[in-house]
Amino acid sequence: MPSAWFGPCPHCNVSLSYLEGVTGSNMSPKCPSCHVVISVSRATFLAADHSRLSMAYKARALVKRK
Repeated sequence: MPSAWFGPCPHCNVSLSYLEGVTGSNMSPKCPSCHVVISVSRATFLAADHSRLSMAYKARALVKRK
């Protein structure tokens, strides 16, 4: 059964959606931002999570300009 959870990339700390057990998932997914392989315990598909504002410097800078 597919499941999902949200968490940061352990390397670049960008917000990711970890989609486990879905079509296209594998045991060595790469972060869509830094392209480093992330170790997982189940076949996982990674997607950038744009549903929440990231606290990364670039995101904070964009918020201040508006």
